Amino acid sequence: MTQSTQRAAARSRLCTLLTVAAAAATLSAWTAGRAFAAAEGAQPPAAHASAAQASPEQASSPQAPTAVSPDHHWAFLSHYCVACHNVQDWAGGIAFDVLSGEPIGNNAPVLEKAVRKLEGHLMPPAGKRQPDAAAAHAFVTWLEGGLDRASLGHPDPGRVPLHRINRREYANAIHDLLGIDVDPSALLPKDNLQDGFDDIASALQITPSFLDQYVAAARTVAIEALGNRAAIPAGTVYRVENAGTQQFHEEGLPLGTRGGAAVEHFFPADGEYVLNIANMAQALWVYDMEFKNTIVVTLDGAEIYRTSIGGDEDMKAIDQKQDPAVDAINSRLKNIHFKARAGVHQLAVTYVRRTFAENEDRLEPLTPGGGEDRVLRLTSFEINGPFHVTGVSDSPSRERILVCQPATPAEEEPCAKRIVATLARRAFRRPLDEQDLRPLMGFYETGYRSGGFETGIREALTAILASPDFLFRSEFPLQPVAAGVDYRITDLDLASRLSFFLWGSVPDDELIDAASSGRLHDPQVLAAEVHRMLADPRAVRLTTDFAFQWLDVDRLDEIQPDGRVFPYASGAGDPREDYRTELKLFIDSVFRGDRSVLDLLDANYTFLNQRTALQYGINSVRGDQFRRVTLEPSQSARFGLLGKGAILMLTSYPTRTAPVLRGEWILDYITGTPPAAPPAQVPALKENHLGAKALSVRQRMEAHRRNPQCFACHGAMDPLGLALENFDATGRYRLIDEDTQAPVDAMGKLPDGTIVRGPDDLRKALLAQPQQFVQTLTEKLMTYALGRTLEYYDMPTVRGIVRASQRDGYRFSSIVTHIVLSDAFQKQRAAAGGDRPLATQTAFNQ
Repeated sequence: MTQSTQRAAARSRLCTLLTVAAAAATLSAWTAGRAFAAAEGAQPPAAHASAAQASPEQASSPQAPTAVSPDHHWAFLSHYCVACHNVQDWAGGIAFDVLSGEPIGNNAPVLEKAVRKLEGHLMPPAGKRQPDAAAAHAFVTWLEGGLDRASLGHPDPGRVPLHRINRREYANAIHDLLGIDVDPSALLPKDNLQDGFDDIASALQITPSFLDQYVAAARTVAIEALGNRAAIPAGTVYRVENAGTQQFHEEGLPLGTRGGAAVEHFFPADGEYVLNIANMAQALWVYDMEFKNTIVVTLDGAEIYRTSIGGDEDMKAIDQKQDPAVDAINSRLKNIHFKARAGVHQLAVTYVRRTFAENEDRLEPLTPGGGEDRVLRLTSFEINGPFHVTGVSDSPSRERILVCQPATPAEEEPCAKRIVATLARRAFRRPLDEQDLRPLMGFYETGYRSGGFETGIREALTAILASPDFLFRSEFPLQPVAAGVDYRITDLDLASRLSFFLWGSVPDDELIDAASSGRLHDPQVLAAEVHRMLADPRAVRLTTDFAFQWLDVDRLDEIQPDGRVFPYASGAGDPREDYRTELKLFIDSVFRGDRSVLDLLDANYTFLNQRTALQYGINSVRGDQFRRVTLEPSQSARFGLLGKGAILMLTSYPTRTAPVLRGEWILDYITGTPPAAPPAQVPALKENHLGAKALSVRQRMEAHRRNPQCFACHGAMDPLGLALENFDATGRYRLIDEDTQAPVDAMGKLPDGTIVRGPDDLRKALLAQPQQFVQTLTEKLMTYALGRTLEYYDMPTVRGIVRASQRDGYRFSSIVTHIVLSDAFQKQRAAAGGDRPLATQTAFNQ
């Protein structure tokens, strides 16, 4: 068979994979569900405290068996579990009375679930007879050690199916390839989440509709990157998200301004453009016109227009002339002509801040930090054009794409080939040969015939961005592999896994070079690449992409504080964006600062601006800029994640705190032991009513806790959430309950008997078993890194990573490096029908 025939067959197989992958993923999920339907919630277990005492030599290997008889350990199940989990009752679809004496590895799926339940103190249920801490610890230690040793003889690296890049990764890749920022939500459909992440291969749909949208996106991106001399006038409307909160300076806008908005707008060609700003003046009810509001328009930071709305003269005109005066005032915001060069430029519309003194209103504002009141707000604006096109100037994206410029017609095809090869190498994440370039050059030639050199380049770029080689990550062996056999993925596939893990994007030239030379699989080379990539600014995406998904930060968008209950945290005082910024800077300082991940729980610093500091009761911070602030011992309630406003608000309701949500969040995202789903039709907490005696949230929760079925989970969740009751629903610290006007009661008793009396005690209780939090982070990070959900057979690897990283003080880079060095990251198990190589891999990976 010729090479071209092999290549055609390989591409045919890839196309077949694209059409059947969705059905295959559905079938796989169905069969997995059938296989484990008898067992309750398959989840990996949490690590046990004894790992902290392991020697460095033992840290990365399973613990040796103790001298205690296995029958003694199996008796633990008989005493505390078999009463419900037996062949007669079959609670949760599990019968422990038939497991005793069997090799542990034979029942790993069930026993891994048992470990997790025990570590989370979810079993035995709260209210039932509980084992003492030493007995539970000894049993879990023995069980985990046995599971880890059993896995040594049957390692399973798992399998990641054909992996479509999601729209977040698409936007990152376009930025890194072409130097332009695109809005992926405007170009591509929303991706499905699985296990809280958007990069799980089995959840990423592959349908003709999806592929059509990726092709359309490729056309749009290619035009934006290169510009368009034949562009016709069109309008783009930008709506301002913070239309109600424009009293303060906006990040990225000139100092001395307040409110407004800045957008990165694509100007397709050199020419004239027209800006229209939404009306601000109105008749009848004349709002916020008492004082002059100076509006400034800037293009890439340079002022291109200035006018004013409001003040005595405008008020008088509206009073005397009504609608004609309103139209005349608003006309100042219309038909603003300006010239712009091709490319992406920042256009900003903002207001000059009148004064830094207190506002002119009669009453003190409720917004922390004060701010101007009675001010106009920008709601939207529209950019139209281009008119009178004069050409297409060089831009950063054009300079990145056009690595050569032909001086004569004879130079055009060689230059085009060089441009296409350079772009495709980065986009396809591997070297190319003539067979790869030939179809891409065909697109160039078609475009060249219709519009010349740049049109040809644009067509070739569109083909690259719409190619399966760019849109999909496929990992095949160099030689045919039989079904169920494990094989090491190629260095080039390893480079893609690594770059999409740490950067959420394509590899850079240095990483591709290391992979092409066959050096990347060397542990020392791989570890060096990990440290280099973590030091790169692109690694901040681990915070905004991984950490924010892990911690469910997007839920913050759903919680809009009720202005009637929290006037200081709604409207202009809404702190959610500031809270997001604080959380991003804090997590990034741990990740890219290569600190111990335990600092996420107990670091004595945070990042604040004046508004956030005042929400926290800190009066020593001034200005809109965020800066690192060391917290005093008296402010220890703010240490770590549990003191951050973002976490406290996303685990609340708009009108009140939610101890159940906060406790469930801790169990799920901190200890890695999520409780069972609540039963259907659970009644909501009764709200306080005027005329009736007000009850605190704790008092209203008692009805749930009195029900034994409810207490099984609430006994574990509620004490965790109630320990944070000193924080209200907006994250502000309080000593008095607003409803009852009585002191806040934040005391609770954890299932293991530990008494907690507030955030400090809760944090200490969580840190008493540091491995449990480290393991939760490792599980989540490994899920994100692999692009698949973790299974029971992954847990020995996870525990080994935790033990190995202990030697380095649980530094973030150590956890990342050990994930990357693991078999799960570097190997793949062949599919049921076996795996075969692609022709391109055979050529470039040997």
